[in-house]
Amino acid sequence: MNLFADIFSVLTNHWQLIAGIVLMMLFSQLLLGSALRTIFRESLQAEDYFALSAAGWTLPLSLASAIWLGWGSILPPAVGTFLLLFVLAILAIVLFLQTRKGRLPGSKAILWTLTALFGAFIFLRMAFVSRVIVPLYFDSAQHYLITSHLLRSLASNELPLWSTLTGSYYHIGFHLLAAFLVLALGARIIDVILILGQVIVAAIPLSMFTIVKQETQSNAAGIFAVLLAAFGWYMPAYAVNWGKYPALASLPLLTFVISLAYLTLRYRDVLSRRKHLGLNVLLVLSILITVLFHSRGLVVFGIFALVWLLVAGWQRLSKMWRMLTFFAALIGTVLLILFIRSKDIFGLLFDPYWEKGLLVTAGVLFLAIFAQWRYPRLAFASLLVILLLLGGLLIPIRVPGYGTLTLLDRPFVEMILYLPLSFLGGAGLAGLEKSLQDLTGKWTIKQRWLVPYISVLSIGLLLVNALANYNLYPAGCCDIVGRDDLVAIDWVNKNLPSDARILISSTELRVLDTNAPQGAAGGDAGAWITPLTGRMTIRLPYQSDFSQQAVFDRLCQSRVDYIFVGETGAVFNNGLLSAQPDRYKNLLSMPKTKIYQVSGCPQA
Repeated sequence: MNLFADIFSVLTNHWQLIAGIVLMMLFSQLLLGSALRTIFRESLQAEDYFALSAAGWTLPLSLASAIWLGWGSILPPAVGTFLLLFVLAILAIVLFLQTRKGRLPGSKAILWTLTALFGAFIFLRMAFVSRVIVPLYFDSAQHYLITSHLLRSLASNELPLWSTLTGSYYHIGFHLLAAFLVLALGARIIDVILILGQVIVAAIPLSMFTIVKQETQSNAAGIFAVLLAAFGWYMPAYAVNWGKYPALASLPLLTFVISLAYLTLRYRDVLSRRKHLGLNVLLVLSILITVLFHSRGLVVFGIFALVWLLVAGWQRLSKMWRMLTFFAALIGTVLLILFIRSKDIFGLLFDPYWEKGLLVTAGVLFLAIFAQWRYPRLAFASLLVILLLLGGLLIPIRVPGYGTLTLLDRPFVEMILYLPLSFLGGAGLAGLEKSLQDLTGKWTIKQRWLVPYISVLSIGLLLVNALANYNLYPAGCCDIVGRDDLVAIDWVNKNLPSDARILISSTELRVLDTNAPQGAAGGDAGAWITPLTGRMTIRLPYQSDFSQQAVFDRLCQSRVDYIFVGETGAVFNNGLLSAQPDRYKNLLSMPKTKIYQVSGCPQA
């Protein structure tokens, strides 16, 4: 019952913001679903349109936010926001009225099931918000900073606005959308990031439905894939703990683009030239917006394009060569997994799918046998996607300004592995059901009673496992801000000079398999000082020994004025600072947070 109490507390405290985001989402779905219906007409069913529009609901709003940024120097931000929302609403209503003629094929029961699931996902995800003060981890502080900078730039009519987008403006699409919603709904940036993040996480599973359903012609298989993506593993939703909002926002759009590409190929002989053109325009816009959300989406699109070419060639091979090629890919994947697991930095990649998701993964691997038997195209494609995603961890690339990176990094691959696994699970369930129907074709009705319920049983087992093991609340590992920290940061904002230089703790970033430095990240709530107060911060490893003369000399050389010691996370050793009052004068002492002033530095 605590879960529902926590959720209702969020709904009570943030009902206006939640209602506003949901209302915008519904209009975006209406607009996108109607646009798709003008293209595909009766080729798709009502449930397909709902799932696709739920997956791509951020697309219309993201396009609007890009336009809003473009004319930010022409119209006042509030006027531009209202005008864009008005235009979006009118377009959605007009398109809906034009396309609603005629009844779409499909099952009302499945449509209402998907609608109920989407509503339930949004409702349940609010539990996460009930236990956090600010978005978690150091990445979230940067997302806040970029969003607030965008809003300040628009308010001050900086020209040209794009000149403010420095190298720190990575994955700008999410920040544009967040800034747009802040102005549209009159909400705080922190609240928008928290609520928007959970609504996006709720949309991710719906993106799995269309491809699985179209390939298997089984609604039950599509719903099973949706539930796998929602509750099968703690990824991708767990990435909210890491503040990976741009990456999470890209995931439903990634699958939306892949679904559009799949439908383009599947119905290329049915669609007119004009509809093909409209679909391609929508596809290109979706790709651009997805890459704006997360640049590595372009790599994922490349992987899926390569997989499509490989599968198309594979289907032309003889049966023997198809089997040999499939087992070669399977063996290559297993060897690659073993190699990656031997690397300490990559070892955590499989934790959601093996150590803590063993039962679900084992079930998917069992179902994959039937997926390969009955739906070899989707099964082989899923296997190749896994192989290439893992291979992307080992391919070095040089990025100007960032040095040598890899094609994909470990957190992103860990987040996205759910996608091919959910495809395999959905296709496998449909394959199992079809195999049982063939096997029991000659049995009596009494002997065949179990076959129609195999999907219900599988879905039930998945939900029981989720009920026992799935955690909707934030992880303690990534909470770096406590209530004392926020009070201390507010004190900094009111009492320290605007040109103060504040030392904060940092931890080493480790996401690549290399001994070369990979950068540093904020270790505690000090990461939020610059976003919330505008004061300059300087990082130093949290293990630093403040009793050492070399450390004090370094502080003096960096002209550090103050030191922030946070409540939680990777914090400085407070005992080493308090033991030297002649060098580190305590200015603010709270039960769990301290601020010191550095004194005794030689005058320049």
